[in-house]
Amino acid sequence: MKITRRKMIKSSLLTLGAAALVPSLSANEKHVYEVGAWMSSLSDFERAKNIGLDVIQVSFPLRPNGAEYDFRSPEARAKYLDKSAQTGVRIEAFAMGEFNEKPFWAQDDTIEQVSACIDAMKAMNVKYVLISYFGSGDPKTDDEWDEIIRRYKILAPKAEDAGAVLTIEAPWNAEGHHRVVDAVNSPAVQVFYDPGNMVNIFGDTDWICNDIRKLKGLIKACHIKDDNIIGKGKIDYRKVLDTYREIGFFGPQIVEGSVVGELGWEESMRQNIAYIKSV
Repeated sequence: MKITRRKMIKSSLLTLGAAALVPSLSANEKHVYEVGAWMSSLSDFERAKNIGLDVIQVSFPLRPNGAEYDFRSPEARAKYLDKSAQTGVRIEAFAMGEFNEKPFWAQDDTIEQVSACIDAMKAMNVKYVLISYFGSGDPKTDDEWDEIIRRYKILAPKAEDAGAVLTIEAPWNAEGHHRVVDAVNSPAVQVFYDPGNMVNIFGDTDWICNDIRKLKGLIKACHIKDDNIIGKGKIDYRKVLDTYREIGFFGPQIVEGSVVGELGWEESMRQNIAYIKSV
């Protein structure tokens, strides 16, 4: 049987993913999660390093906009990679948040723009890109769901070849995520989970943990947020992190929000990091 390059890469993605699920720990140890934040400026690398962040997530504009983080430009890529090397803060993921108001399934140039992101991911060795479906981006009809699936099927082979993963962040329960991911059937289309979104849409911590269990093997990246400092809000993140460990997800916890006004961003982030590292 002829083994194509794409099949070899697909197999490698699955193998690497499986290996990442089994950290080397003694019987009494718990995996300590890396912590990140969504930051986009070059100057943010130093801020991230100074407060103890391990990784960052960086915006990727839907279309060329001339911003310093428009990674369609080789010059922009080089600057960010240099800063990452200097500070030791890794770029874990991109985020295409503009799809919230400019739906993935409706834009004429979606495939072109996500394809450009995949090129940048390959050039910069960025593992994941968040593709969002909130607000106007949430599909309401079967035709819109089918169009999402159709577009991912076009993009998935290129993402597989690049070693990139397109991750879905959406206001959907596990069944909604499975509807898309199972239909596409590619390791390059997976889930970006955010308990802070889920608690506001569906239910409490126990509901979230059950939903996470239903997504075992599909969650590749995540946000962590609450209406207060992590650990002091309405989500019991000790239970959530233990559930991630239970299903074998050990990716970084990327903080979004969770800033208390009187504390300010830096002190809030220090407290968030301390809590996440402690549980």
